[in-house]
Amino acid sequence: MNFRCLITSVICFLVMGILPLRAQVSVQFSQNGGIYEKPFELSLSVAEDSGNQEYIIRFTLNGTAPTAASPRYKAPITLNEKTYSRSEIFKIQNAPDKYWYQPDIVEYIVVIRAAVFDKAGNRISEVETNSYVIKSLLGRKIKLPVVSLCVDSVDLFDNRNGIFIPGVDFNPDDPEHTGNYYRSGRAVEKWAHFEYINNEGVVAQNCGLRTHGNIGRRYAQKGLSLYARIEYGDKQFKNIWPGDVKDKRLVLRPFCGAWTSAGFQDYLCQRVAAIPDFDALKCSPVALFLNGEYWGIYYLEQKPDEKLIATRHGYNPDYVRIVRDWAGHTGDGIDSGFVEMMRWLKTAVLSDNQQYEQLSKWVDIPSFIDYILFETFIGNRDWPANNMRCWSANGSPWRFIFFDGDAIRTTRFKAVKNALYDGSDKTWPTSAEATLLLRKLLENKGFRNQFRDRMKMLYTYFFQWSAYDPFGQAVSPSFELAVRELENEIASQSARFGNPKSVRAWKRDVRRLKRYFKRRARRVTREWERALRPYEAADRDATAKRPRRCLFGR
Repeated sequence: MNFRCLITSVICFLVMGILPLRAQVSVQFSQNGGIYEKPFELSLSVAEDSGNQEYIIRFTLNGTAPTAASPRYKAPITLNEKTYSRSEIFKIQNAPDKYWYQPDIVEYIVVIRAAVFDKAGNRISEVETNSYVIKSLLGRKIKLPVVSLCVDSVDLFDNRNGIFIPGVDFNPDDPEHTGNYYRSGRAVEKWAHFEYINNEGVVAQNCGLRTHGNIGRRYAQKGLSLYARIEYGDKQFKNIWPGDVKDKRLVLRPFCGAWTSAGFQDYLCQRVAAIPDFDALKCSPVALFLNGEYWGIYYLEQKPDEKLIATRHGYNPDYVRIVRDWAGHTGDGIDSGFVEMMRWLKTAVLSDNQQYEQLSKWVDIPSFIDYILFETFIGNRDWPANNMRCWSANGSPWRFIFFDGDAIRTTRFKAVKNALYDGSDKTWPTSAEATLLLRKLLENKGFRNQFRDRMKMLYTYFFQWSAYDPFGQAVSPSFELAVRELENEIASQSARFGNPKSVRAWKRDVRRLKRYFKRRARRVTREWERALRPYEAADRDATAKRPRRCLFGR
């Protein structure tokens, strides 16, 4: 962020009253947020010396920031059913009729937001927020980590400004692609408080919030993007993943975004994709509560953008470029270098090793091979014309990022044929433009040999259902872990959003997904063997037509 932007942001937030320049006082909670067995009494106090002034603590229970009109704290608050939010935001229609689902009741956690006010009604402290997961009130144990998001209701549900509803942007003649939730960009980002709660403690900070995804925005269970910024208080998200992992941006991917009611395809794929030197994303299932109300199963995941690449690989983010499709689009324009490479590729003859070596300077070949082998292994139905990302930093060769495995289904699908399509009648899920790089590379015998060797390695030692040897990786441990993590939460997810329709329906789709991945490595290997034969036959024909050299003269 340059100096002018920094000054503008600070002034903006000061005017809004979100970041007081010098907060002299703050609210102190007698108990930190977290997981508790039973209800208890919570006391609030002014943490700093009042200096003989009368300060007033005001609080809310519905996730919105307290104002001068909020209830005044006078005595300890008993955290029980009476302290649940009464806003009932789950009754607000936030999707077109086709995708809308309203439950009869929802589950709650207790959310307390408090701030200090002076006698004139001016807020003179930052808003402090704590969320309390009380097991005896829920009547069940949530085995997943809990994410509690608090956002002012007007920012979510106001007809003009709310980003969670159809609102003024909704066109009934185009219900699939219109609505306030399709707004994007920094201008529509909302202030939010984020808490990540598990048995080890709480990670809490303020952040920015936007809706996320494409089709998923129109669902009742929406995708969300979270942004850490210095103006919110913290410039990174920390202490969520094991190790010293820091993120500028995170995504909350909804269970309902998966293409079957198994609901965990992308999470499984991200775990299986965690092979050496492959750019996959860290991901964890969570139970989300929005302003204290249960919002179902989500997957907290890293966002595949410039900030992530810069942090992970040690680059300055200003020098990282990410291309988002095969036409070379970036977040704010078109990458001319990528476009020029694709234009050159159309007439290139990569059976010529000199031209192949030239392309190797532009594209990280091992990264691309892993990317292709993984996407075809999982059978991604929303690729390659969609969900493509590659990156370059300081002129480095383009490397590829895997993201979004929601489209894995268990019905018949020729993933390799999809990856090699060369016709002109399709723009999705594949296109001749999206497959050009792979088709051209396969013209080169050296590339095919490298491709085959890597395919044997991955499909034998990493992507088999069961490990080939004690040192190998396999799909089954990640699959069974996902099932164990989610099974306790499925009934609540189903009751909240009607997806899956029932626990029984979920188990049925889990069985189908299990059968699919048990057979997948063997089947996709056969697909690739068939696909490579024409290239190898062409090589044999070319060799046969080449005139033989006489070693002993004429």
